[in-house]
Amino acid sequence: MQIRRLMLAMSLVSVAACSSSDLTNPNTIAADLRGMWSQTSLGVGSSRIFVLQVTGTTVTGAGSYSGEAGPAGSLTVTGSIAGSRIALDIVQDDDVTLHLNAMLSSSRLLTGSLVTAGDSAAATFQKIQQDPPGP
Repeated sequence: MQIRRLMLAMSLVSVAACSSSDLTNPNTIAADLRGMWSQTSLGVGSSRIFVLQVTGTTVTGAGSYSGEAGPAGSLTVTGSIAGSRIALDIVQDDDVTLHLNAMLSSSRLLTGSLVTAGDSAAATFQKIQQDPPGP
């Protein structure tokens, strides 16, 4: 009976280790980043959405932004993956540049800090669409 318990405990530990290590594996991170992302917790009528592509450790993308009563337009994203860290520069066409320093907290959530003009705030982006399969 004790051997069964020991085997069950070892199985649970190995499953937990595998699931937590996936989000630190650069290949898993690259695969999970591909797709459409939307910033959460913005005010009503505001949005920041982009589609990311990943080649090796280089991240690129494009999207759009809008404010409730403010500007709206397009944006570009460039960045990189270093270990489990993701650094993105989000450049809006209204000359606003945001720097996102983040990590995947799950395959569908990107969390970190968003910095612009010296101000930093917590930010979360949620994956809203998977990257379509290639040809």
